[in-house]
Amino acid sequence: MASRSFFGTVRLAILLIVLVFVALGAWLDRRRSTDWDSALRVTVYPLAADASAAAHVAALADGDFEAIQTFFSGEAQRYGVPLEQPVRVRVSRAAPGLPPLPQRAAGPVGIAVWSLRFRWWAWRVAANDPLPTPDVQVFALYHAAVKGVPVPDSLGLSKGLMAIAHLYADSDASGSNQVVLAHELLHTLGATDKYDRATGLPDLPDGLGDPAQSPRYPQQFGEIMAGRIAESAGTAAVPDDLTQMLVGAATAREIGWGR
Repeated sequence: MASRSFFGTVRLAILLIVLVFVALGAWLDRRRSTDWDSALRVTVYPLAADASAAAHVAALADGDFEAIQTFFSGEAQRYGVPLEQPVRVRVSRAAPGLPPLPQRAAGPVGIAVWSLRFRWWAWRVAANDPLPTPDVQVFALYHAAVKGVPVPDSLGLSKGLMAIAHLYADSDASGSNQVVLAHELLHTLGATDKYDRATGLPDLPDGLGDPAQSPRYPQQFGEIMAGRIAESAGTAAVPDDLTQMLVGAATAREIGWGR
């Protein structure tokens, strides 16, 4: 018993040390990613979540993500960020397959274990990628577009600067896909959601494109971390593309675009 207790204590100490180093590394990466003294290198890894999406994924190239660069350039200028191109997106085919995904209804321990597995998997992807080491990795999982069948929820991790975006393998959905990608990218930089999880409606006032607009509805633009454009107090529209979205003041502060 004493022997097992001793080795159990050693294993626990090692795990705690690993977690401390992971947390410290994540904090340093986060600080570097939001000081905005140079362009943020973002690598997107397009992946087919099912066989029917393979042809769509194979055709994707850097140009398909230029809208994200344009969006961040315009919004950064509004907040006085001294970079002509704050975000640079490149496409990579280095991911060998789908990333590990979190289990449904996983508890805190399960989520922590998945997070470590995901970070280790993503680190190996970056290590084997001929492209320069990215600041942020976005694994874009494309699903067949089936009417009435939603894709899984996307997620972005600020601790690790990684995201998994679930998207539609449909050219008609390219604009809305870019909104999802920009939203999850901002999550990796520390931006928080600004919508009600129960209703999907934008929060007040930070989830509105222009909280000072009078009359308040309908809003002309949506806040990117709300993901929708408020049409009335009880309705909101899904944006067609990033030209309909803005980075609100609260989100700007969270990512270091202070005003």
